[in-house]
Amino acid sequence: MTNFLENKRILLIVTGGIASYKSLDLIRRLQEKKVKVDCILTESAKKFINPITFESLLGRKVYSNLFSLSQEKEMSHIKLASNSDAIVVIPCTANFIAKMANGIADDLSLNVLLASNKIKIIAPAMNTNMFNNEAVKLNLKSLNKMNVKILSPKKGKLACGTVGTGKLMEIEEIIEKINNIFSPRELSGLTAVVTAGPSIEMIDPVRYLSNFSSGIQGYEIAKSLHNHGAKVTLVTGKTSLDEPKDLEIIKVTDAEEFYKICVSKLPYDIFVSTAAISDWKVKKKFSNKIKKNNNEINLVLRENIDVLKKISQTKNKPKLVIGFSAETTNLINFSKNKLFKKGCDWIIANNVKTQLVFGSNYNQVSFITKNKVEYWRKMKKYEVAKKITKKIVNFFKKNKLIL
Repeated sequence: MTNFLENKRILLIVTGGIASYKSLDLIRRLQEKKVKVDCILTESAKKFINPITFESLLGRKVYSNLFSLSQEKEMSHIKLASNSDAIVVIPCTANFIAKMANGIADDLSLNVLLASNKIKIIAPAMNTNMFNNEAVKLNLKSLNKMNVKILSPKKGKLACGTVGTGKLMEIEEIIEKINNIFSPRELSGLTAVVTAGPSIEMIDPVRYLSNFSSGIQGYEIAKSLHNHGAKVTLVTGKTSLDEPKDLEIIKVTDAEEFYKICVSKLPYDIFVSTAAISDWKVKKKFSNKIKKNNNEINLVLRENIDVLKKISQTKNKPKLVIGFSAETTNLINFSKNKLFKKGCDWIIANNVKTQLVFGSNYNQVSFITKNKVEYWRKMKKYEVAKKITKKIVNFFKKNKLIL
């Protein structure tokens, strides 16, 4: 995950609830991402966790009392409100939600929220019946209209012993959501289709032709484009990866399915063909399992549909088409030939013989256009995705296709 939080300043408001202790983990995670964190504890939060615990983690005082003269001299509630890039309320109780929605300001935290025009984010956590109460639903709708970002609670076993919706979103996911809020949005208004993972070409009901593609690189590219504002559809073969959040994900099996989905989504602005789609398939699938009656079997293969070439040459060709090339010999020449033969704009090439690529979090690629070749250093796949995204942003800016 690209870190968009570095050097940001976040004001964390902790309200009283069983999940209050999780805010300590949030502070640690934010500090790891080089975020400057200030903290306000409500009076009810102090009944769950001693302020000293927060102060030892932060290395400075926490704020709580609206009428503390010493704190007001150091930093008034107006200064607290204006100095932060975002205000995050975690956990956010039903009572606090009600006060925020109705403009009540009876403590320091609520005064700060009213005095601030910065990004506001809340992560509700409460009993299931409370969360489903019409009053809470109405208050959340009001906050949504006020452009407060709401990190919806999850379903699970709650502190009261019941199972239902109301559990605080996992801290790791909260970090990801906050990070995405701060991501640059240069690709806003653009649409993209990214393919990832392997294709599976059936031989008989139990056997198939495929490859070792893990899908990691394609998933990272899809997430990076999304983080930069593009509306992304991820078309994926079978992988063991967690599904990226907030993307349209379409699962497919063979090359024909990859192609049908990619064509059906036209027109769109960006096509990134990361998937390792089999070049071959059997000429005729066997309807039943092939039995071991002989020592050998002859399979007749025929060339598969070329998804990258088809999309590159379609009438509604996307403004930018990017292909991937995995070779074991003569990497640059073969990849250049592929670029011209298929008609795409860029090729990202890697040698899968001299380095571990499939299933690895690392990749070393060459960036190839019609006019030049760039040799990139070995880096993590999310860094490759970030660098490709930067190239995409520059392409659209250079061609004045985005502001």
